[in-house]
Amino acid sequence: MTNSVKSKARELLNPAVNFVAELGISPTTITVTGLILSGASGWALAVGRFLTAGILLILAGACDMIDGAAARAANRETQSGAFLDSTVDRYSEMVVLLGALVYYLTRSSAAPESLTAVLIFLALGGSLLVSYTRARAEAIGIGCEVGIAERPERLVILIIGALLGPAAFRVAIWILAIVSQITAIQRVRHVVQGTRS
Repeated sequence: MTNSVKSKARELLNPAVNFVAELGISPTTITVTGLILSGASGWALAVGRFLTAGILLILAGACDMIDGAAARAANRETQSGAFLDSTVDRYSEMVVLLGALVYYLTRSSAAPESLTAVLIFLALGGSLLVSYTRARAEAIGIGCEVGIAERPERLVILIIGALLGPAAFRVAIWILAIVSQITAIQRVRHVVQGTRS
């Protein structure tokens, strides 16, 4: 997601951020709420309620964008909070894709679904690698916010797929499996070049 789009999204969420900060709701509470919403979205996918899953994912994504901003607005940023936020993001992706896996393996009328299961595995593995490569890069002093599909882009792909139903969500999984792996490779290349220079 481009910086301009990110800035616009932050501007749109500023009222919610200020409201949450004024209420004194802790950033950790917002982070955990996002995880709960992601879990509910995963459940909705598992039982075939794709529209509900998409709406829940939108709310979970809003929590993901608000928690860090609320921490900054209330001057409550901590290293432990940032670590928790990053870890919860990974769990959130896992539970959503787990729900999709359950649906396509147990409830979908289309067969066979073994390919979809493999793609879900690749999508999840790619998403985790995107996060891991950035963490390892930053540990050695190299910034690594590069690649075509960071978390916001991946979340948007899942939301659109869920809102449009099972067939569209299967396409979203295809896209996610490809772009997450490409992003991980882009980050590996970026870090290797950075260490050589």
